[in-house]
Amino acid sequence: MSEPPGPHTTLEFYPWIVVRFACRACRAFRDKRLALLVEEFGAPTTIEYLLGIFIANCPHRPRKRNGRAALRDMPCGGYCPDLGTTRPPDLPPAMSGLTLIAGGKDDMLPAEAAPAERRRRVGGEE
Repeated sequence: MSEPPGPHTTLEFYPWIVVRFACRACRAFRDKRLALLVEEFGAPTTIEYLLGIFIANCPHRPRKRNGRAALRDMPCGGYCPDLGTTRPPDLPPAMSGLTLIAGGKDDMLPAEAAPAERRRRVGGEE
């Protein structure tokens, strides 16, 4: 994959099978299969448009009263967690490969040698 998906990526070019949406304010989340979204909204629909639909149900979304927007202490925090990343959300953990940890064997402290156990012979000649 050359570049990760962004908000203006259409469903036609979205690289993964699952599209995820979440909200930082109300902790709502929704996963939807790409094929179902294409069937319902069409292939030229952008992720940004779908995010707007997800945000429409958020209790932190500013509502209009008498033509004016109501002020909220905490605005809606709707986002798509997979935008800007190259790791697919539906990748099983076993297929993600090994992770390199900084440091490793060189950072290990030398272990103290265990005291040698002295064995005594039982019976026989002394």
